[in-house]
Amino acid sequence: MLNEKMKSVAMAIEEVIINILQIEYQLYIFSGKITLKDIICQVLVECCKYAYDNTSYKHSLNYYLKIDQQKCLDSDSERMIRKRTLDYIQERRYIQYKVLQSRGYAIEGLLPSDMSNIHEKLSGHQINEFQYWEINNVHNMRIIKAIVEKRIGKRNFTTDTFKDYAKEYDMYFKNLLDEWNNGNDNAVFDFLAMFTIEWKYSFNFFYELATEMVKCNVSTIPDMKRRIVAFCGTPSIDSRLLALNPNLLNGIIPMDSRMIIPRQKYVHDIVTLQKDQFEDEFNKFVESLVVIRLILTHMTYRKRFIREWFVENSTEKDWISVFRNYNVFKAFVIDKDWNNKKKIRHIKELYNQSSYDYKNPEYRS
Repeated sequence: MLNEKMKSVAMAIEEVIINILQIEYQLYIFSGKITLKDIICQVLVECCKYAYDNTSYKHSLNYYLKIDQQKCLDSDSERMIRKRTLDYIQERRYIQYKVLQSRGYAIEGLLPSDMSNIHEKLSGHQINEFQYWEINNVHNMRIIKAIVEKRIGKRNFTTDTFKDYAKEYDMYFKNLLDEWNNGNDNAVFDFLAMFTIEWKYSFNFFYELATEMVKCNVSTIPDMKRRIVAFCGTPSIDSRLLALNPNLLNGIIPMDSRMIIPRQKYVHDIVTLQKDQFEDEFNKFVESLVVIRLILTHMTYRKRFIREWFVENSTEKDWISVFRNYNVFKAFVIDKDWNNKKKIRHIKELYNQSSYDYKNPEYRS
């Protein structure tokens, strides 16, 4: 349940959508599975995450390493692990930036800081506590690293290894779920961890797709690459708003698809419907991403752009209100069943078809 402050913001978002977007466009989008409430809830989550990212205390990587050292971790080895992991992440972010730039987009947030030596890398990168956790997660959570390195879809990535890595993943998020259910002390971190990992790697969503494939005896998802990118990746969207209201858009836009909860409505259709049967609903979902982008970048609230208003006026109490209303843990499949080996084969193929190939990034779908 949203608190009163967040209810007021939600009402303002609703008014903007209803009053600014053409009636025919609204009727089109909201005639499918996506609702106005879905979009409002997603906008609120994005604004709260933005506020957290821009107000949380940031320190150098060296600061966190010293804390680890005080916990009796091996200073030199841990320092090099973190350094290699940070380089590993930044290399892939740079490749992603160059791919988007080649398509006419420039997302500066993907660029690494200009650091010329190890000391500057350790002391100069300003990151918050959650970002430090994410750096460690890429190194420590084995299934995430296997996804990033595209090993998960290889033939030598065995069923037993897959199950072992998946068990480790599930145990970690079960612990976060317990925290989430038992109070607000770590609620912001718990939500952001689940939201970030599920948005970036979609392990639970792919499990649901694979389970549906087994249930419906489907061997291949129709139009697979395009569907996975639209629901899990960064689709390039040629919106119909370009014709209806060209002043709102500058052209084709790249948009991270992070509707973790709403996309669950589409599992059966993604798996079973042929392109001509699913195209209309598919396009409505993609247009909903455009609406979210427009609200985040164009809407003002109390004379401030809405994300900046959140930075200046929202608190952790407000974020928790929004996060609990959204409850990303509804996307977490707690008791996964791996008895049918086809599920694992399907998941591996989904990652093969959808993950960045950082050696050949131009082949990303």
